[in-house]
Amino acid sequence: MKPIITTESGKARIFYLFLFSFVGMFVAGGIMQFLTLVFGFGDSSNAWFIRLNTFLQSLLMFFFPAYGVAGMSESGPSRFLCLQKSAKLTSAIGFSVLIFVAAMPMVSFLMQWNQQMHLPESLKSIEQWMRQMEDAAAATTEILLEEKSVWVLMVNLLLIGVFAAFSEEFFFRGVLQQSLSEMVKNKHAAVWITAFLFSVMHLQFYGFFPRLVLGVLLGYLFLYGRNLWIPIAAHFFNNALSILTVFFFSETDFVQRLENQPLTFEFGCGAALSLIVTLFLFLLYKKRMEDGC
Repeated sequence: MKPIITTESGKARIFYLFLFSFVGMFVAGGIMQFLTLVFGFGDSSNAWFIRLNTFLQSLLMFFFPAYGVAGMSESGPSRFLCLQKSAKLTSAIGFSVLIFVAAMPMVSFLMQWNQQMHLPESLKSIEQWMRQMEDAAAATTEILLEEKSVWVLMVNLLLIGVFAAFSEEFFFRGVLQQSLSEMVKNKHAAVWITAFLFSVMHLQFYGFFPRLVLGVLLGYLFLYGRNLWIPIAAHFFNNALSILTVFFFSETDFVQRLENQPLTFEFGCGAALSLIVTLFLFLLYKKRMEDGC
């Protein structure tokens, strides 16, 4: 049977990807509405309600659309998504984790800077809306992570760590970045455009710039490594580290110090050094992975 979408059709893949994602968003909302009407499962402040909603959104907005579009390509989903085994995979994943660790001070600095940004007075209503969105996202995260049990920790690692990494990397790096690369004929532009959309679609505007940088890191890990397992592993590491930090240190002032660190000169120097080390590690990574997957 002739494939619905050929590998040369980058524009078509992007169109179908977002079409399926848009439909998936409504289907996920419909399922949650059905559960609310039939079973009374509609308390949006309930952690398990949030987890189920998060799972359905990841599944129907990111995972299924990406895997479906990749499956309609002529090479098949696994080959198109570049999920093949590689002799360099273990060392590449190690490099990706090291890169993310090196980038942490830079990302933390960007987070503090981003959260202190203010729009002009003429856009005050927009800023208030953005703050409300940010506060709502923070409250949702707090609900998900506040229960201190090993069972809940495992569920959070599986849902927010493993499944979010798979579904978002399939969607953004696996399909969107590759399709954009074909469409704009510039792999670096595709990395940055994908990272921009990755950050925008999270709808957390006061975390936009650090998430943009994380998206760029994931994009270049995939671009130079040509294996989707690499950004999946790095994405999981980033999410899991956040979950574990809150689980083990939320009752101390460690997390508060991290989240409220002032933008001092020393902090800026540390962020600059972090950037230099991250770029150096990427040069080593690129050299090692130049043969692809």
